[in-house]
Amino acid sequence: MHQPNYLPWIGLFSKIIQGDCFVIMDNLQYTKDGVIHRNKIRTNTGFGYLTIPINKDFREVSINAVELPCDQKWKETHWQTIYRNYKKADFFQDYSEYFESLYKKDFRYLWMINVEIIRYLLKNFNINVEIIIGSSLNLNQNLKHTDMIIACMEKIGAKTYLSGPSGRNYMEFEKARRAGLTLRFSEFIHPVYKQRYPGFEPNISAIDLLFNMGPHSEHIIKSSGSMKD
Repeated sequence: MHQPNYLPWIGLFSKIIQGDCFVIMDNLQYTKDGVIHRNKIRTNTGFGYLTIPINKDFREVSINAVELPCDQKWKETHWQTIYRNYKKADFFQDYSEYFESLYKKDFRYLWMINVEIIRYLLKNFNINVEIIIGSSLNLNQNLKHTDMIIACMEKIGAKTYLSGPSGRNYMEFEKARRAGLTLRFSEFIHPVYKQRYPGFEPNISAIDLLFNMGPHSEHIIKSSGSMKD
């Protein structure tokens, strides 16, 4: 389970590849300080943010209620920034047509473009899992943390939940056990690979891996993660 972030980082895909089903939680609360509407890419000076200028009126609402700006200039800005920084990456030309067309599409909601990108990256990383949109499960939105996870797992018929390592800090282990839920935790070791510019910049969008490593990305992602009890 995870929010539909914009241009997600490699760590998300490292976790997804270890599972059988990925629930995209578009029904969680939107946070303006997170990476639901922005993420980092590699630049010649290190990294830079690509940020979708979401209207400040969208506070304390579900992610799936957040609308994209009426002024669509940000789309051209994001595409041109990606093009400028990656046009000489080894595999950029293999994927550039998709991203150029992506930023010409008319999405109304933030979650729509985010899920579109996630699905495309999953396909090109050869990650084959069942994808479920969280809002389709009609979960009680008043549930928090462990209770929300348990309700979600019951809805989809899952017995094991794979959490990121930070889940150890908030998961209620005994409550999950009583609900018949097995908890596993994903461990991620950030891979180092060839980037467009000298040096290595971690924790940036997974499109960096795709443009630089192309079909080799699948192996890199698979070797970056493991599961622990």
